Amino acid sequence: SPPVSLQAIRCTLVNCTCECFQPGKIHLRTCDQCKHGWVAHALDKLSTQHLYHPTQVEIVQSNVVFDISSLMLYGTQAVPVRLKILLDRLFSVLKQEEVLHILHGLGWTLRDYVRGYILQVGGSQGYDRSS
Repeated sequence: SPPVSLQAIRCTLVNCTCECFQPGKIHLRTCDQCKHGWVAHALDKLSTQHLYHPTQVEIVQSNVVFDISSLMLYGTQAVPVRLKILLDRLFSVLKQEEVLHILHGLGWTLRDYVRGYILQVGGSQGYDRSS
């Protein structure tokens, strides 16, 4: 099941009445209710207060970084290098415990994130968290 902070996120697609993202059993990033993707739902959390305004000093808050990180990391097992560079820059201004909390909430360990992918053992046996 998704982390508590990811529950009850409505779909943002036009004419979709889905009020709560339900991860699919096979495809975690597809909603079982409306069949739309995770990003279409996650955009509901990215309100206009998160948008950058050139006249303001840029302040990075961990909840905003969580929302952005969830678009890239939730339900995935690898992160493309260019997106990882962007996340690295966001994470660099947070405290380490905030970064660890974000990663854990999205199903990643720090070691997996640094590696760029979640290491698996034998395909369907689960994740190897010890390496």
